[in-house]
Amino acid sequence: MATVNTVWGEVSASELGFVDFHNHLWKEGGLECLEDHDFAIDDIAKSRKELESFVQAGGGAMVDMQCMGIGRGIEQLRAISKGLKVHVIAATGFHKGSFYDKTHFVHRYDPDQILELVSSEVLEGVEKGDFFGPFIDRSEAKAGVIKCGSSYYKITALEEKLIRVNARASKKTGCPISTHTQMGTMGLEQAQILKSEGVEPEKICIGHMDRDPDHVYHERVLKEGVYLQYDCIARIKYHPVIDTMELIKKLADKGYGDRIMIGGDWGRASYLKAYGGSPGMEFIPKTLAKQMPEYGISDTLINKIFVENPARFLAF
Repeated sequence: MATVNTVWGEVSASELGFVDFHNHLWKEGGLECLEDHDFAIDDIAKSRKELESFVQAGGGAMVDMQCMGIGRGIEQLRAISKGLKVHVIAATGFHKGSFYDKTHFVHRYDPDQILELVSSEVLEGVEKGDFFGPFIDRSEAKAGVIKCGSSYYKITALEEKLIRVNARASKKTGCPISTHTQMGTMGLEQAQILKSEGVEPEKICIGHMDRDPDHVYHERVLKEGVYLQYDCIARIKYHPVIDTMELIKKLADKGYGDRIMIGGDWGRASYLKAYGGSPGMEFIPKTLAKQMPEYGISDTLINKIFVENPARFLAF
């Protein structure tokens, strides 16, 4: 099996174990944190404690989806995970367009320039300052996933530009793409744009889809050949856990069990126990995975969702 880029180097995909496919160990700065400080996850000791709880609960790997220009900290990810028996995968690429102030380079650089920046983070190492400074200072850590995003019920001109750039970076490097959909909208359109740029569907994962728990729409997206990511787990303010479990069962019954992955996306300090919140990063391996049989989900399917599918998707 091919390898996966982690913040401590390449590892065999077979070594990942139980994977939380979407989470956030570090956020410092960026428009999101400026608008609401609860989005700041900026204490190395607390984040390390949170990651330790994930490992103790059986977690083997975590994809940190904090991408370029919105408070990413590549060296902080290395400090948080140093010496722990866990694989952390870092992201390059970009979020939805509203996260980038008009002064950000994404508005000024042409696609070829941005393509070079994204590709270099996969091939050479993540730039420690997100290319904000006059000098390039690369981490030893290489990005293991490329992120792109879109807005609620629309893909803006900037977002389409960045989605297409990220598609070309994926083609150039082989690195997989994971997307942000706002409330589960525009997933089909994202998949179609990425495929139009020549990205193989098995390299594409459409994210946050259970924000809109419509299994008919999800099947429409899956027919594009892509993966889906569910990460609205236990956020009762959106919908109960059973909604996501029912989605998984219905889609698995139609043969899509090998293209579903789950992440916590605990992107607020108030979701993390070490920061005084709940349910914490331990929730998925410690509680959710063990409760899934009560919803009628087999051990075989659970293993696919948390072990086999992410290992296959992240390898390149």
